[in-house]
Amino acid sequence: MDRFEEVAEKHDREFGIIKSDLTAVRLQVGNLDQKVEALGEKIDRNQVQIIELLTQLVGRRPDAG
Repeated sequence: MDRFEEVAEKHDREFGIIKSDLTAVRLQVGNLDQKVEALGEKIDRNQVQIIELLTQLVGRRPDAG
């Protein structure tokens, strides 16, 4: 094996590692994107609930139970 082949094999291995790392990062980003979306939906539900509760309180006397 000559020097060129050794360098080519080393580059192939390093490229394989980079591709593998990139795939892992893509999966993590996809997972994070799903979590952010779920969190956004939860925040929306909580805001709706807060608005409903505040709407129920409008017009009530402070001393009314």
